[in-house]
This record gives sequence, structure tokens and C-alpha cells, in this order.
Amino acid sequence: MPHRFTQTLRMMGLLSILTFSTSAFGQQPGAASGENVTTESFQDWEVRCQEGQGPTRCAMVQMVTQPGSDQPLMQVVLDYPPQIDGPVMSFFVPLGVRLAAGLQLVVDDGEPIQFPYQVCQQQGCRADAPIEPSMLQQLRSGNTATLSMIGPRGDRMDLDISLIGFTDASTRIAP
Repeated sequence: MPHRFTQTLRMMGLLSILTFSTSAFGQQPGAASGENVTTESFQDWEVRCQEGQGPTRCAMVQMVTQPGSDQPLMQVVLDYPPQIDGPVMSFFVPLGVRLAAGLQLVVDDGEPIQFPYQVCQQQGCRADAPIEPSMLQQLRSGNTATLSMIGPRGDRMDLDISLIGFTDASTRIAP
């Protein structure tokens, strides 16, 4: 992994975890007004539910860390946004990636899906992929998903996402 990219990842540290967690739930009203967030663990996934005056909203989250350390590389969030019919998987990755190439997600040896970045801010870049029923089934029955992106020097970077606990977590958050 290029040295500059690694430095960017380290600088993100815990601040990025908090920022991304807030961003993922930031679309939900009342997050700053003291609503309760409960968490449940489903092996490699965590389900976070925000309870308040409206209906409870839940999302499942996995933090992907640098191999051999606890340095965060990416956060993956699966959610059912109210404005979309079906689940959306959001990926929060560090700055320094090539944006034009977008991202690619593949489960085990299945067909990849390609999707663009939505926005980059000071903390990193976000990309959202609507998940079709067939892809959701692949995620539920698969072992590993791989997210591919292009690094600052044009090198392809593959990040593995564990699917251990995915089925139970996705069943828990399904509307």
C-alpha cells in the first residue's frame, strides 16, 4: 500500500469512526437531540438502532481495519433508507482514491457491481450502492465480499468485507 495512503488512513483514526458513524445516522432526525442508540453484535457486524419519537431506524455496520492492526480502512453500512425501496450499502473510504474509476463490489466469485462515489469530504469519500434482491441473497449466502478501488498511484486495492453474521444482521434490520 502506498506510504502516503497509509499515512492518510492513520490520520483518520478514531475521529473518522465517530464522523462516519454520525454521517451514517445523520439523515435520521433527532440524532443530536438525545435519542438513544442501541447496538447488537452479530459476529462481524453490528446493528445500531436509533430510538426516538418516530419509528426506530436500524442499520448494520462493519469497520474494516488494516490487516495486522486496528487502523480503520473503511466502514460499510447497510440501511433501508425511507426514500428508497430496498436496502442501500454505503462505503466510507479514506481520501486519496481515484474517483473517476468508482468502486466495484463482488461477492465470492460472483458478478461485480460497479458504482460511483457520491461525495468526498474532509474525513473521506462516500459511495452508495442500491442492493438488488439477487445481490442481497448473494451477500447472505456468501463468505466474503470484496470492494475494489483505485489508489492514488493507479494501483488497484481490494478490501475484504466479512459476511460472517451478515444474514442475521440483515434479517434484524429488514423492514
